[in-house]
Amino acid sequence: MKKSLLITFALALISFFCIAQDEGDSNKIKRSTDKVKIEGKYYYIHIVRKGETLYSISKAYNVSQVEIAMENPDIYLGLQVDQALKIPIKDIDPEEFETDDKYIYHVVKRKETLFSLTRKYEVSIEDIIAANPEVEQGLKANQVVLIPKQKIKSIGDKSPEESERFIYHEVKPREGFYSISKKYNVTEQTIRRFNEDLVQDGIKLGTILKIPRNPGDTLHISDKPEMATAETSSQSANGYSFPQVVCDTFTYNRWRDVFNVSLLLPFTQETTSDITEELDENGEPINERKETTNSNRVSQQSSYFLDFYQGVLIALDSLKKQGLSVNLNVYNTTKSVANVEKLIQSDALKNSNLIIGPAYPECLQPISKYSAENRIALISPLSPNNFLLNQNPYIFQVNPSFTTQLEEFIGQVDFCTGQNIVVIHENDSTNVAMLNSFKSLIADRIADCTSPDFIHFKEVTYKAGSPAPEIQERISHSLSLSRSNLVLVPSNNEAFVSDLLANLHTLSTIYKYPIEVYGYPRWQKFRNIQPDYYYQLEITLFNPFFIDYKKTNVKNFVASYRDAFRSEPTQFAFQGYDVTLYFLSAMKKYGVDFMYCINNHNADLLQSEFSFTKNDAMSGYENRGVRLIKYTKDFDIRLNQPKQKGNNITPVEYINEKGQEKKEAIW
Repeated sequence: MKKSLLITFALALISFFCIAQDEGDSNKIKRSTDKVKIEGKYYYIHIVRKGETLYSISKAYNVSQVEIAMENPDIYLGLQVDQALKIPIKDIDPEEFETDDKYIYHVVKRKETLFSLTRKYEVSIEDIIAANPEVEQGLKANQVVLIPKQKIKSIGDKSPEESERFIYHEVKPREGFYSISKKYNVTEQTIRRFNEDLVQDGIKLGTILKIPRNPGDTLHISDKPEMATAETSSQSANGYSFPQVVCDTFTYNRWRDVFNVSLLLPFTQETTSDITEELDENGEPINERKETTNSNRVSQQSSYFLDFYQGVLIALDSLKKQGLSVNLNVYNTTKSVANVEKLIQSDALKNSNLIIGPAYPECLQPISKYSAENRIALISPLSPNNFLLNQNPYIFQVNPSFTTQLEEFIGQVDFCTGQNIVVIHENDSTNVAMLNSFKSLIADRIADCTSPDFIHFKEVTYKAGSPAPEIQERISHSLSLSRSNLVLVPSNNEAFVSDLLANLHTLSTIYKYPIEVYGYPRWQKFRNIQPDYYYQLEITLFNPFFIDYKKTNVKNFVASYRDAFRSEPTQFAFQGYDVTLYFLSAMKKYGVDFMYCINNHNADLLQSEFSFTKNDAMSGYENRGVRLIKYTKDFDIRLNQPKQKGNNITPVEYINEKGQEKKEAIW
């Protein structure tokens, strides 16, 4: 009673100033004839038009403002044009509402189109428009559409030959390609092939799918021409072709499309140690522990995840200003698989449209299984471990595995325009597999050049600590004074890298060898190497992340972060912002099934350049966006744009190097 009085009082204050004006306007409002039954109650669905007010709408339907407000709490934020209101229907005969021999009453769901209704009920668009002239301009969520019953074909009308060939499956709630393909032991490609018109915008609840009884049956016989699509299929870096989908059919409405996002992070830890994870040569984490003596302070590790969360909040604030509506639910998973399992069993995630996290691979595994079973997009924001990609087609791995980073790095280096290519390493017996993989990637990259038979690379090995003149003499035998020397160093051993860079610096400055050095991302964290070496040798490192503080959006983010949290943003904060902005802007553009259009999506990010690919239809998405970061002689650090492939080179550039006798180790 008290709540009703407060609502009445608030509405009275609003209405006091506009009653006189709206008395005439209420007669101009067109009453909706769209009726719907929700949780046992009957409503008109009224779409707000320009100039309409709550008072005029209440008068048009002869329903009090309080009753409308109780059914539509969002109106306290103000009425919006195209907002859908539920107007209670009084004195209605339920039998008259529900029983109709001529029509089925269909309540339009988000992203449904006239085309999807024709496929669902097997009636023509012309028949639907004839019964509902207003839908010719497009469908709206919650609109009631009359489907002529006499026009509907039953599934049993299919030809005997086709019925023997196919099983007809009606899509149930939470079903997707993954669960249906597993149920019938067919591939997603097969389902798409036989239902191409039905699944262009993703699988819809109630859709009837044709599933071949024989899993090996892939021959699609159709007497209809293929439907033209807005986007053509594209091929990922791994050779997988993204399916043809229409990516321009979703129109976002902030009142209708409120996305539920679940953020899972370990804000508190079960140990008193700080762990900083980095990658070694094999892409495995290196744990550096620092014991915490004060249990009252936030651990360093927890602060990283708090930074990530604060970056998420800044991104949400930016998206809110762009008109996006989001319900963010935040869960503290700790580093406990048991806590994650409890969260799953509580059904707290069942209404999620997007799940971000957890951070740790062991906690990510049960969430990934839940994501696959319920067709919920899952973002792995921090872990570089890609072992879940082949188990869940709905997972997105933001941080590329080390192997993927190497592949992208080698793919961006120019080996084809006459450089002298030298690989220098310490011949570490514990790292043979990675070294062989590194050299194999270079060989494959050279094979793509116009004249691969004339290109080879030289290999030099030595142990750190040997006399400098001896090392310099050995390296110089593989260098050229007349051409640029492209030196690649596949090592994360700080002692070896420090020794090598000192010798290369001498060869460059004293003996004037033109040298460019390429190394691993962990070199940025080395503390015992002279910074001058990086700039004089113009070292280039590869990394998925790079922050250019001269960019306007980076400056704006830093200013907002300082203002909100009175601290400087860390790389984790930048990552939280990029992940949130990228995926939620994709949802705003393409809807909750954004993954089918992710190859078309671009966003202005802070430190990343996401480029997601799949190995096959049943695998997840891995980011392959790796940047080359170059130290320059003018003491700047900038992104190194991949060089364009040059013209064909002649063998003489590799064979005749005047004034030098070379001992070349040709691999």
